[in-house]
Amino acid sequence: MFEHLKENNTSYLQHFMFAMGVSWRLSVSSLFFMIHALAPMINIPDRYNLDAMALYLFEKNNELEK
Repeated sequence: MFEHLKENNTSYLQHFMFAMGVSWRLSVSSLFFMIHALAPMINIPDRYNLDAMALYLFEKNNELEK
């Protein structure tokens, strides 16, 4: 169960905070995409568009590898 934490050299709390942060950001982005699907005239904020999300996830993944 805790092999994942050992592999990533992180504590349970650090892992929890990281995973919840990513989850929150993806949830907000998803909400903006649903709104945009219903009302295309409403733009997705730059912080939550696909490019920004990919960059955010890439940077977070690199933080784990340090």
